[in-house]
Amino acid sequence: MNVMGKILNGGFGILFAAVSALTLLSLTEVIGKHLGSVPLGILLAAILALAAYFLSAQYGRLEKLFGKRIGGDHAKADRIFCIMTALLLLLQIFFVLTVDFTPRNDLSYVCRGAENLIMGNDLHSGLPDRHQHYFAVYPNNHMLLLFVYGLYKIQFTLTGEISNTLPIILSLAGLNISYILMYKTAKLMYSPEKALTCAVKGLMFTPLITYTQFFYTDSIAMPWITGALYFYIKWRTSDSGSRTKSILNLIICGLLLAVAYKLKGSAIIFIPAAVIDMLFTRRKKLDKIISLGAIIAVFAAVCILLGGIAKSVVGINCEEMDKYRFPLVHWVMMSADGNGGYQYEDFMYTKSFEGYDSKISADMDRLSEKLSEQGAAGFGKHLLKKLTYTWRDSTFMANYYYKNSFLKSGLFIALTALCHFTLMLGIVRSYITKIKSKDDAMSAEFMPKLMFAGLTLFLLIWEARCRYLVSFFVLFALI
Repeated sequence: MNVMGKILNGGFGILFAAVSALTLLSLTEVIGKHLGSVPLGILLAAILALAAYFLSAQYGRLEKLFGKRIGGDHAKADRIFCIMTALLLLLQIFFVLTVDFTPRNDLSYVCRGAENLIMGNDLHSGLPDRHQHYFAVYPNNHMLLLFVYGLYKIQFTLTGEISNTLPIILSLAGLNISYILMYKTAKLMYSPEKALTCAVKGLMFTPLITYTQFFYTDSIAMPWITGALYFYIKWRTSDSGSRTKSILNLIICGLLLAVAYKLKGSAIIFIPAAVIDMLFTRRKKLDKIISLGAIIAVFAAVCILLGGIAKSVVGINCEEMDKYRFPLVHWVMMSADGNGGYQYEDFMYTKSFEGYDSKISADMDRLSEKLSEQGAAGFGKHLLKKLTYTWRDSTFMANYYYKNSFLKSGLFIALTALCHFTLMLGIVRSYITKIKSKDDAMSAEFMPKLMFAGLTLFLLIWEARCRYLVSFFVLFALI
């Protein structure tokens, strides 16, 4: 078992090392364009890469430093973590007060839809013509609509006005809850000093600050995914003899995962990761079957329940959904060429067909055409381009969503790049060092590593962009 774990760790470690190298290489183009000088871009990118490599190598020393300071004392570790959490909150508040934010694109449609529900208008009133059936096309945004609608309703009832104050507070709370749950998960997996090291790594994940006002599915789903992993790891590290308590942890895990999935479909990678992880856990087969069944049963039941509630509140019937809803293959088709992200032409193509089955057939045909036109070699090049597009943007699109000159500056790009690539290279080290390590490759950290590998592969198939990594903050800090 341990040998298999080392093979899986090493294999993905090498793959992600290649991904990191590609994205670092492409960073020269980004910096070069920003500075108007390709040679200078290459030089600065090289300096950033070396700095990121150096910082990622310091995690072990930082852990030893914490070890000397706290001596394995959990209470001391918690006090230091409280200071880190307070620092994070101060940075978040400063960001909220100094950065101008107005919802745009999908988030603006969700906000408008929630406002329409409160004011008794048509759900799609005020949306662009191409999105007059938006919530039938994208049922994946129903859960976010419920959150925003509920918060708007509370504020409207109390003040007679609608603003984004409560949704921003929700986003801020979710980010901080995620940070706290990440630390609690790290304490279950590692020593107190290593948990503190994970907390430091977490502070390098810049969306914890820059997504405070951007209350879209990425940040709102984060605490639910983190919570699901926390309760899974709690089960993973618990006494296998305490079946009732273990099952309760998995029931809560399944519930949280269902909410996460209704907010962000990519949360589904948790399920296959859990299946693989359970295969290698040292528990009886019956315990594994019951445990996996508990997660899946609760997950499925809560998803169905939330889907029914959402349809009832949103007011979209099954006929309308069947007529306008985009099939899953649409996102695979759309990502099969270009940079692998959203493409307006593909959106309009799928939209032009009426009925769910017709859309599936049309998207399958278009996908086949794209693959045929590119050929094996061309599609291989496309996947490399898609990888760099997914992982390169260290700002996580913050400079797109906010009106602030600093967020568009070279200094901001350099700082976020340093943080982002330090985390990426640290992840590479964590995978590859398991090859020669005497530690158990199938320990509790195997689950986060499976999730991270699954996320990487999922975004290679699905529509991709760096923003889609935000919900999985916990993996960047733990690995």
